[in-house]
Formats: sequence, structure tokens, C-alpha cells
Amino acid sequence: MRLFISINFNNETRSRLLALRDELRGKSERCNFSAPENLHLTLAFLGECDGKQTTALKSVLSTVNFEPFDITVDCIGRFKRDGGDIWWAGLRESKPLITLQRELTEKLIAAEFTLERRKYSPHITLGREVVTDTKPWAIEPFGETTSLIDLMKSERINGKLTYTSIYRRGKWLNPIVIEPYNSKWTQEFERIRDYIMLYIGDLAVAVHHVGSTSVPGLAAKPIIDLDVEIASYGVFPQICERLTEAGWRHEGNYGIESREAFKPIKQLDFMKHHLYVCPSDSIELKRHLAFRDTLRSDKSAVDEYGTLKQRLAERHGNDIDAYIDGKTAFIKKVLEIALCN
Repeated sequence: MRLFISINFNNETRSRLLALRDELRGKSERCNFSAPENLHLTLAFLGECDGKQTTALKSVLSTVNFEPFDITVDCIGRFKRDGGDIWWAGLRESKPLITLQRELTEKLIAAEFTLERRKYSPHITLGREVVTDTKPWAIEPFGETTSLIDLMKSERINGKLTYTSIYRRGKWLNPIVIEPYNSKWTQEFERIRDYIMLYIGDLAVAVHHVGSTSVPGLAAKPIIDLDVEIASYGVFPQICERLTEAGWRHEGNYGIESREAFKPIKQLDFMKHHLYVCPSDSIELKRHLAFRDTLRSDKSAVDEYGTLKQRLAERHGNDIDAYIDGKTAFIKKVLEIALCN
């Protein structure tokens, strides 16, 4: 796989970058511009990696620790090249960003990865092979607070350059909050499910409410988890097209096979949620359903899990990775019970 590590942007920042890209397009005679979904900030480029190297990369990323920090875009510039220049959006100097990139680079080199030795120059590529008479210019600054980094896979799908995340690490911007069970969570799941089925009803086997909000009586983060079940990956390209039309973009599998994540790309009148697509034979789908159904039939496990989550949220603040890691032993125990039954 051809891999790189990057910071990806929220919808607002991506829209501002897209507007700058289109402004540059209007001033250019010839260009090869980045697709909207491919706009990102590279931290490290790894190139072709095999399975062993990919596992090692995930291990390195799991040791990188940083607090959320601000990224500000404040100029448009270029790298001159024969046959057309590379144009980019430039970033205001950020000590946390440089520190993160340096720590990541040192750990990758220690793990025997070969990286470029030139000085890191953070930029967001807008286009390549650009021919234009215009000059670089300053812009009204904009940006966001970033807290996550992704291991990205680069590939061509039907001739289109596509980037997808296969592993993600980081922290939330705000502390993790666990709320008492609310029956409205089921109603909200049904609203999202019904909306999705308007677009994919002829392609989906079912849309399942999974995760903690699907278990009556269980305290949870107020985030709805939905698994769209499909018969096979044969219909996945159509699912992607339909969900894009409905308002979600495919993000990749974040390193979990047979579970594809989708992220909203427009304002949707729904409670915060996580949307996944899984084939019927997905081990992850089976785990989600088994975990949910076992908890639904065991009140003592529900109480134990709710108490554990509250304790982990208080202990770890906004460190979502540490919070998830703290739940692993309990989840494994419940799944073992499910398998015995």
C-alpha cells in the first residue's frame, strides 16, 4: 500500500480551501487540481509499505501523544516546477505542529522507515502542473483546532486518486461526557435510519442500532452508532454514491476490516452519530450485534459497564484512545459470554 500520515480537515475548513482552489483554477491556463475530499496536511510520506510495515506504523502512531492545537491558513504560494507549478495553501507558524511532526519523524526513523530529510514545510496542496500568470497572494486567515492524525492509504479507484484512512489516533476537543440512558436515543436512531433508507433501501439488508445508545438503561456518550448491513462489497460503490448524495462521505475503515466509516459532509438535522457500512459476513458487525444483544439481556452487565465508562471518562478527560482502551477487557468478557451462548 502507498501510505502517508496526515491531518484531515473539518467541513468548514475544507470548504474554504476548496474556494481558494477554485479561485486559482479561474486564474489558470492549465491545471491538475486536488479533489475536495483529498485536501489534507501531510505530516510524513511513507510510500509503498507491506503488511508488516503497516502494522509497525500503527504501533508508532499509538505512541504519539499531543494536545489539540490550532492550524491557521494565511497565504497562497507555489513551488516552481518545469511543466507547471505546485500551488498550495500555506500555514501560519505553529510550534505544536512542528513539534508533532518532529516527534513523529524521529519515531518513524527509529522504527527504520526511510523519510525525506529536507526541512518540513507545512502546506496543503491545491493543484499540480499549474500554468498561470498570477502571483502568490495573502488571504484572510482561517483555520481550525485539530486533535487527530490519520494513517492514509493512497490508491487509484476507477482511475480516480482516492485517499482513505486506515488508522486514526488523537484526542477529542472536549472532555468525554457520559449521560444517563435516554429513550429519545432510539427515536433519533429511527429518524436517521429512515432518512438513510430513502437513499439505499434497495441496496441495504438492514440498518442496525448498535453501541451503548442501543441498550436500554445503559449510560452512554450521546452519540448514535449505526451499522448499515449490505449483502457484499459488490454493492459498496453504489452505497458510497447514494450516501454521498444523502450527505455522507466515505472516510475509510480506520484499520478495522469490513467496517467502512462515513462522515457527514453537510448539515444534517440529526443528533451526533457514527455511521458504518458492513457486509453481512463482517466480523465487526457480528461483534456489534452480539455485544448489544448480550447486554440487553443482562442488567448487571449494563450497570457494570455504565459505571466503568463513567470512571474512565472522569479519568481520561478528552483522551478518547485511552478511554476506548480502558473498555477493552470488559468488551472482551461480554463477547466471550455471547460466544458461549
